[in-house]
Amino acid sequence: MSEERTEKICAHGACNCLATEGSDYCSPYCEQVGKRTNNVVEHDANQIIVCDCGHPTCVG
Repeated sequence: MSEERTEKICAHGACNCLATEGSDYCSPYCEQVGKRTNNVVEHDANQIIVCDCGHPTCVG
């Protein structure tokens, strides 16, 4: 039997990194921030949430 590995994007809405195996997030940073910001309703259209996970491939 072979396991099929599916890659998924980090659950932090502003991040575009791949999530680590066994997690919905790419890093502890994204897990902390994502749990606070993903469910926030933005009232100010000028407010931008960016990702600061530190991964060089992240353009979030």
